[in-house]
Amino acid sequence: MPRDVAAVLRKVSALRALCLRLPHLTTPAERKLLRRFDALAVSPSAATDADIEALVAGWRQWWREGRTEALCAMADRLPAGLTERDRDLAAYLSAARQRLL
Repeated sequence: MPRDVAAVLRKVSALRALCLRLPHLTTPAERKLLRRFDALAVSPSAATDADIEALVAGWRQWWREGRTEALCAMADRLPAGLTERDRDLAAYLSAARQRLL
């Protein structure tokens, strides 16, 4: 039994490693969110709770691109408390701040 589990875990690990090497292709829904994010990047203070999904999509893209400074700068210009209301936003911001240290 343990030997079977180890073999399965090795296969899953290899598949995960393969997937991480593949380029990210945006879906139509993600492209729509990224268009909204582009508008928010110009005027972050206009963001509302309805924009959280767009912010997450944009910050995910910025994270992949290594744009942690831009992410932190945008977070400083968002309405107070917005990042704390979403776990994904808070995680991206925390990781970006850690990377800048």
